Amino acid sequence: TGQSPIKQPLITVCSDLTDKLEGLKEEVDILRVHNETLKSQHESDVTQVQVLQKEKQKVVTKLEEKDNLYLKTKQSLRQSEEKNRKKDKEKIDLDSQLSKAKSEFSKIDSKYKELVEKEKMQGCKVVEKEKAIEALNSEVTKQQ
Repeated sequence: TGQSPIKQPLITVCSDLTDKLEGLKEEVDILRVHNETLKSQHESDVTQVQVLQKEKQKVVTKLEEKDNLYLKTKQSLRQSEEKNRKKDKEKIDLDSQLSKAKSEFSKIDSKYKELVEKEKMQGCKVVEKEKAIEALNSEVTKQQ
């Protein structure tokens, strides 16, 4: 081969370096493709995270609404229970007043019946007295 002894090793070294450079270029291309794939996956992941955050916020909002509704319902129930307790107390008070009124009425009714009975008795006595007076008057009239 008509080359000098120094050129031959340099050509071999250059050829080896060129082969290595080509190999490195292929690796860089593979890494670029892999990097692009990772970037695309990252963008997809970011989008998915945003969608999940929105869904989470919707769920949190619904939970807060339900919690507020629960609290309002619980408060309304407490108010209803309080009103019922007041109504029960009022009913007990009214029942007590009714019982006292019935007792008073019963006493008054008994006294009234007693008075009516006395009046009847006195009425009978008055009628008997009037009959007796009439009889006496008629006797006096006959005797005159």
